[in-house]
Amino acid sequence: MKFDEKLLLIKTETTYGVDAAPTAAANAILAKDVELTPLEAEALERGLVKPYLGADESILVGEHVLITFKVELQASGTAGTPPALGPLLRSSGFAETITAATRVEYDLASDNYESATINFLMGKNQHAMKGALANVKPLLEKGIPYLELAYIGLWVDPVQVVVPTPDWSNWKKPTPTGEGRTSGFMLNGYAAEPYKLTLDVGQGVKFIETLVSARIDITTRSSSGSVSIEAPDINEHDYFADAKNSTTGALAIQHGQVPGLICKIDCPKVQVMSPKYGDYEGTASLDMDLKLIPTAAGNDEIKITFE
Repeated sequence: MKFDEKLLLIKTETTYGVDAAPTAAANAILAKDVELTPLEAEALERGLVKPYLGADESILVGEHVLITFKVELQASGTAGTPPALGPLLRSSGFAETITAATRVEYDLASDNYESATINFLMGKNQHAMKGALANVKPLLEKGIPYLELAYIGLWVDPVQVVVPTPDWSNWKKPTPTGEGRTSGFMLNGYAAEPYKLTLDVGQGVKFIETLVSARIDITTRSSSGSVSIEAPDINEHDYFADAKNSTTGALAIQHGQVPGLICKIDCPKVQVMSPKYGDYEGTASLDMDLKLIPTAAGNDEIKITFE
């Protein structure tokens, strides 16, 4: 097999942990930077007494699978039609709401998470995982915006398969960031000029094993991020005072301007942390960590909308 011959298939499960049988014709994921840990487990030393020196064999328990990758952040091309990456957000703790011919919204949930079955082919070797859930990080900087995902899934014995032909037609060509393509950035009521924005939903995705069962669950969430903007004059906006006074405000950004290819990210309550100056190609930047806080409504630290 060749190292570059890889294929990733992901499909939302109807019942948790029951193989959703993803196919290359309908569930192929256009991904990059894929890293697979085929077998993650705990090795138990038996520690048996014997009349000579030497190591004991280990017994593996808690077998599960890890996979990380990036996908391009792009809408479907048709307003009200879920993007090709929709199943990834749904298995990352987001609930999907479709308004026909208008928009598709992804809002955070705190229970009833939708899991996914994942098949990853390395050559003809298929490594599968069931009941998979992920944490997700939106990444926007100069160039192509991405979602970065880190999945944990239940172990499935690998098998050799016939490599299918994938259909990636639902994955639209990405819109790069830049003037006329990315707009509407606001942070704490100020229309700043962003260089880079990284958000982390901060899901605590865990493998949980009892004496009689195993599952993947999202047990915690602490959302955060970081941003680098062109440093404003203090009389334009004082982010140092925002940080000192624990002031919170909204963050918003829109990527894409053509209906059907618009992606909006909204965080209604953001606290800026530790602003410091940086150097961006000779201009002064202001680099800040972000804490994304839910409002009283809950489960709204970050919302992603495709229009």
